[in-house]
This record gives sequence, C-alpha cells and structure tokens, in this order.
Amino acid sequence: MTAPVLAALQQWILFTGVAVVVGCVAWRLVVARRAAGAVPDARAAQLVVVERRVASVGIVTTLVLVLGWALKMVVQVMDFHFPGDALWPDVSFLLFETFWGTVWMAQGVLIPLAAAALWLARGRRTAADASAAAEADPREISAAWWAVAALALALVATLSLAGHAMGVETWRPVLVTADGVHTLAAGTWIGTLGLILWVGRPDPSSRAGLELYAAQIRSFSPMAVVSVAALLSMGIVLAWTHLTAVSDLWTETYGRILSAKIAVAGAVFAAGFVNWRKGIPALGTEAGARAIQRRAAWEVSLAVGVLLLTAVLVHSPKP
Repeated sequence: MTAPVLAALQQWILFTGVAVVVGCVAWRLVVARRAAGAVPDARAAQLVVVERRVASVGIVTTLVLVLGWALKMVVQVMDFHFPGDALWPDVSFLLFETFWGTVWMAQGVLIPLAAAALWLARGRRTAADASAAAEADPREISAAWWAVAALALALVATLSLAGHAMGVETWRPVLVTADGVHTLAAGTWIGTLGLILWVGRPDPSSRAGLELYAAQIRSFSPMAVVSVAALLSMGIVLAWTHLTAVSDLWTETYGRILSAKIAVAGAVFAAGFVNWRKGIPALGTEAGARAIQRRAAWEVSLAVGVLLLTAVLVHSPKP
C-alpha cells in the first residue's frame, strides 16, 4: 500500500472514529436526556438498554482508533525516514523533538482512557443490574459519561492541532478553534444520527418502540440544526484561509478535492433538510419511521464519503 493511500486511510479512521465517540457523548448527554423527558417512565427505562449499546459501540470504536493512531506513526516514518539510515533516531526525533510527536503521544494516552471511561459508563450486566436498570433515570448522567465527554473534546483538539489550521501563521488560534468546532459539529450531527439508526432504534412496528424512536429523533433534531449551522460557517472560514483564489477550486488539486467534498456535503445537507421537513412530522406512524430511517441511512452514508474526502484533503498540499 502506497504512503498517500495509507495516509488517507489512517486519517479517515481517526476522523470517523472521533466522530462516533463524539456522537456517543452527544446521544447520552443530549438525546437520551431529552427523549427520557418526552416519554412515559416505562418507555424511558428502555433508554438504559440503548445506553449500554451506545457505550459498547464507543468501546469498539476506540479499539479501531488505536489502529488509526498506530498507522499515523507508520505514515510519518515513511515520509521522514531515509532508507538505509537507522530507524530509531528518526522515530526518537519525531516523538520528542516535534510538536507532531507531542500530539501523537497525547492521542496515545487519550484513546485508551476514553475506552476505559466508556467501559465504566457501560457498566456490568448482572441480574441485580438489570433490575436496577428498570428503575434508572436516563436523565441522570454518571461521572463516567462526563469523563468520556472531556476525553472526546480532548481528542477533537488533537485532530485540530495536527491539521492544516496549524500551518496558518495569521489567526492560528482562531482557525484551530474553528477546525475543532467543525469536527465537533460533524460528530454531534452524523455520529449521533448513525448511532440512533444503528443501536438507538427499537422495533418501529411496536407502539413502544415507535414512541421511543420518535422521541430520540425529535430530541436530536434541534442539535442537528445547530451542528449543521456550525459546520457550514466553520467550513467557509477554513476554506477561505486555505485557498488563494476562488479559481483554486477548479485549477488546483487541493481545490478540486475540496470542491468534491463541498458537492457531497451539499448532498448530505439536502438529505438532512428533506428528513427534517418531511420525516419528523410523519414520525408517529410506522411508515413514517421507516421512511426517515431510509433517508437518514443515505445521509450517514454520504457523510462517510465526506469524511474520506476530508482525510485525503488533510494530506494534500495547499495552493
């Protein structure tokens, strides 16, 4: 596998993995709490079961993130190391004498900590725990979930500190922050929606499952609107700083990749808008719930493509 392909792969793993972890946090801290307040207590108790599934997805995701993190070092060494030279001096230099190495080592600490916090948030499954879950209040957030939230924010920060925004001399702190908000918004939108589709939807053919699913979607919708607004505004700011002219969008390799990303992202926004306007009013029926699931599946699938183009973009030279 060539270095550019490997570089895009590891960056895509990191972007997607962090988006899922952020989605886990957003689901638990925002969606589950709001949904629990919108349904009867008997329905709200079912969210505790979904919470375990969400935490389990987060744990698996952190394991995949370890792979992306390790590949990141492999890619960097492939770019930096000259064949025939001793390997360790170059690795040592990268680790201990570069800012890149500091960020990479920080990620190597944060990812296992996030896995441990998610494991605690998931909890053990015993007969006593199952009985307690029936009486648990999903509106109460455990310390483990707050720890996951803090670690997720730290992971988002490391991605921003290793991105193109760090290469800009003017307004660097502002642009790094904008990049972080951009990544965070992607996770709270697409990461959370993917979780609702994958593990958060009980059987919509049952009245109880339909009611709980509708409550989650309605609780997610306001957060999605804010996330899309943040994505658009921060994306415009970042694109403006990375281009020298509008013509770069079709004359430069970086600009053409960015144009492709904008086009696919536009399709994601369109799918989300249609779901928001047509899907939410029809959530009370089984047919409406299934329709919103189909459209949301397209929304998430296209967003995965946006993340892949973003990964390629990060390793492409700016104009």
